[in-house]
Amino acid sequence: MTTWIGIALAVFAALALLVLERRERFERSAAAEGAALAARAAASAPNSHRPQLDGLPAPVRRYLEVSGAGRHAPLRAAHLRHGGTFRPGLDKPWLPIRGEQWLSSAPPGFVWHGRVRAGAGLWIDARDRSVDGEGEMLVKLASTVTLQRARGAALDQGALLRLLGELAWMPTAFLDARHLRWEAIDADHARATLAVGGRAVTATFAFGPDGLMTGMSGERERDLGGGRSVKTPFHGASGDFRPVDGVLVPFHMEASWIIEGRPFPYARFEVEEVAFDGL
Repeated sequence: MTTWIGIALAVFAALALLVLERRERFERSAAAEGAALAARAAASAPNSHRPQLDGLPAPVRRYLEVSGAGRHAPLRAAHLRHGGTFRPGLDKPWLPIRGEQWLSSAPPGFVWHGRVRAGAGLWIDARDRSVDGEGEMLVKLASTVTLQRARGAALDQGALLRLLGELAWMPTAFLDARHLRWEAIDADHARATLAVGGRAVTATFAFGPDGLMTGMSGERERDLGGGRSVKTPFHGASGDFRPVDGVLVPFHMEASWIIEGRPFPYARFEVEEVAFDGL
C-alpha cells in the first residue's frame, strides 16, 4: 500500500510540474508575440500623417486637447497590466481575471493574455490578438487543454473593433490618418473608422462634459459556439482617466453586449500600470 501511495504521489507531482511548465510556456508565448509587435512598432517610420486638430469633429478635438494626445509626440507602442473580473457566459458568475496587453500603432494591433481563476487550483488561459487586421483567439484550460482556437472573418472583425476602442490606452493613435478616419455626428459623439490590412470597422464614440471619452459602441461579431457568430450591438465604457507620461488614459474599462436593448457586461478591467514605447 505504501508503495502505491508513493507512486501515486510521484505521478501527481510529475503532472503538476508538467502543468506549471505549460502555464509558463503559455505566458512566454504571449509575451513573445507582444514583444514582437512592440519591436515592429519601434522600428516603424514616424507618423507624418497627423491631421490638423481644427479639421477634426469638435468632441474629438476637445478630447485630444484635454487628454494631452493632441500635443504629445506619436506613441508607437504601449504595454499594460490589469486585474478585474470576467464572466465566460452571459448567465455565468463573475470570476477574477488578470491580464497583460501589448498595443502597437504602426500598424494598429494588439496582443492580450488573460488568466481567469475558475476555482481552487484551476484556471483558464486566453490569448486574443489583432495583427495586420487578422484576429485569433486561443483558450486553454489550465494552460493545457485547448477549449477554443478560432480564426476567420468573424474573429478579424471582433478583434479589430476591440482594438479600435482600446486605442484609448494609446490615444495619439487616434490622430493617425493612415489608419483612422473621423466623422462628425453631434456635440458629444463622433464616428471613427479603423482600417488595417484591408479590413475596416466603424464605431461611435461618446464624450463627457469634461471632454474625455466615456465609451464606444458598434456592431461586433459575438461567438455563439460551434463555429457560429452573430453581429451584436457592443458597448465599451471607459473611465477613471489618469496621467501617464503626459497623456490621460482610462484605468477602468467595461465591455458589454446589448441584447434586446439590455446591456450584458462580461468584462471589467482595472488597469494597474501602463508604459509607452520603451516598455
